[in-house]
Amino acid sequence: MTLLFIEDEILASWKALNNSGSGIGWQAVPVTSPGDCRIVAARHFPENEEALLVGFNLEVLPINTQLPEGKGFRVEIIRDVRLGPDHTWIGLIRQDSGSLEIFLTMVRDILIMVSKKSDMSPVALFSAFIGRIRAWQDFMSKPRAVLGAEAEAGLFGELTFLGLLIDSGLSISNAVESWYGPLGGLQDFMLGHGAIEIKTTLAEKGFPAKVHSLEQLDDSIVRPIFLGAVRLSQNITGCTLSKLIDDIRAMLSLDRQALSEFDNRLLRVGYLDSESEHYTRSFLAIEIRNFLVDERFPRMIPGTVPFGVKSAKYEIDIDQVEAIEVPLIEVYRELGID
Repeated sequence: MTLLFIEDEILASWKALNNSGSGIGWQAVPVTSPGDCRIVAARHFPENEEALLVGFNLEVLPINTQLPEGKGFRVEIIRDVRLGPDHTWIGLIRQDSGSLEIFLTMVRDILIMVSKKSDMSPVALFSAFIGRIRAWQDFMSKPRAVLGAEAEAGLFGELTFLGLLIDSGLSISNAVESWYGPLGGLQDFMLGHGAIEIKTTLAEKGFPAKVHSLEQLDDSIVRPIFLGAVRLSQNITGCTLSKLIDDIRAMLSLDRQALSEFDNRLLRVGYLDSESEHYTRSFLAIEIRNFLVDERFPRMIPGTVPFGVKSAKYEIDIDQVEAIEVPLIEVYRELGID
């Protein structure tokens, strides 16, 4: 059964259940059964809320399970013998304040994730499910369907660097865990006892780089800090953002946990697989340079700006920086990575 057919069936089931008459409790229609999972479209009455109920073949819930709750939806353990006693049922329920369109996008994404990972153990699949919901929790606090042009290029630059880390021999798990940009980190990568901030440009001349705060290049907070400068060109011989993401997923395919975490961080950035066709530009990384950020590097930090300046955003031209480029192997040495 194709995903498109399943989506249509979910919508049709919600519509049919909406006209099912009065009652109290859950009314549900089975939709699909990937592996040991059971998935049903449902409504809860008298509230008449749309929901996706997912049944996991668990003997007991994992210890310390804390169900997330996001803007526009909630997650609950569903106890209803009519659903089947052999599964632990988790309900993903749209609230009145939540957009039906965005909720359906989340449902589609959850269906993709569960289908792809249906051969995992029930406990591992449940953990991946909860992790994905938490990523949606972050996403729906600032919903957007498609990345803007600048964000698209910036993400391509970060992922290019992530691929470089993996190719250089850094373990898959360490590479993914080091990608802190999606988690709101001051720098894009936290490695060893230091950090790497990635700046990306499509400019043919000069390298304009936006610095978003006084703290971003402040090595009194974390040291050392390196700046990775990724220059892209739009070129038919390159690849789209979606193709690059697929390539990195292939690199991570032997580590399911790292792959799940990578997908969750993509969602926190605002990338949805369901919107991949919108990313049509093909990029080629034509230059990657690394610089040590120290007192010789042009920057504004809290210790150097006039008293009373509390925050600032500014732009530097990396091509005008006189700092010495540092090979990646030396970056690793300075960060304390073997």
